[in-house]
Amino acid sequence: MDKESIILLQKIDCNCNDCKFMIRDFDKYKSFDNLYTNERGQVTSPSHRINYGYCSKLDKPVSFIANVCQLETQSCFEHRKN
Repeated sequence: MDKESIILLQKIDCNCNDCKFMIRDFDKYKSFDNLYTNERGQVTSPSHRINYGYCSKLDKPVSFIANVCQLETQSCFEHRKN
């Protein structure tokens, strides 16, 4: 896939991960590291890991899984590269 195709797919998915209104909450994200630790004590990053942030457009906390279509954000999503 080229860059244009990737951005088009992100615009269809409307995932908070790609929205310009999303402000990431790294502290909350890291607070769950213990759930994603392997047997050696190393933190892994599975594709299904929940991310946390704050929507500055809707003025509310959000959680999402990256690269998953979010039907509930179809009306408020604006791609961060617009």
